[in-house]
Amino acid sequence: MVASLKRLYRFLVRSQEEGLRTHEAVLSLLGHIDQAGSLLDVGCGDGSRTLLYAQKVGVVADHVLGIEQDVQYVEQAQERFPVARVDLEREPFPFADHAVDVIVCNQVLEHLKNIFLPLREMARVVTVGGHLLIGIPNLAAIQNRLLLLVGRQPMCNVIVGPHVRCFTTNDFAEFLQRNKDFELVAVTGATLYPFPYPMVKYGAAYFPALSSYAFYLLKKVRHSPVHRGWEEPTADTLF
Repeated sequence: MVASLKRLYRFLVRSQEEGLRTHEAVLSLLGHIDQAGSLLDVGCGDGSRTLLYAQKVGVVADHVLGIEQDVQYVEQAQERFPVARVDLEREPFPFADHAVDVIVCNQVLEHLKNIFLPLREMARVVTVGGHLLIGIPNLAAIQNRLLLLVGRQPMCNVIVGPHVRCFTTNDFAEFLQRNKDFELVAVTGATLYPFPYPMVKYGAAYFPALSSYAFYLLKKVRHSPVHRGWEEPTADTLF
């Protein structure tokens, strides 16, 4: 009986389309960019979706770059465009300052304890006038609030899982806006559980603070190497 109800619920919310919905949210925000000359995908996986991101903003395949940690994905993506294998928590990006017009970093930061180094590197590498797009899971999603209310682990941070950080849509937006070199252009969401289709798909864009995933498009308006706003906190700033 329980298994049958779970199957019915997954059918009603079209759970198999969750990855597609996050992909569509990224494409939606990229639609705010008229044209770009180059694109870097941080955490590019096998690179297939990276090329779709590039196509959305008019970037030809020769001007696409990737960063990936998984060896298997690096080998697959390198068949499509140049990919650097980088330890995001310890190593800088192998690119010059202001080298890329658009940087996408989707569903990556929640896997990292040190989010500050890759954020600073993205801020360094993107051009002034360029864009940075970040996607994260939302701790404050409706289903996570309900799970916490009954004393259960939120879906975005299960005990036996790859995520080591949690973010809420609104607080992460405030954190991003600490860096005055960037302005926040747009925010959207993907997957509004526990509502059935079509609300689960289309409602998330209207309620990103309640959706399972949040996405942010930022534009770099200036470059201030002394103060970037995404510095790692010290003992003096934690309390």
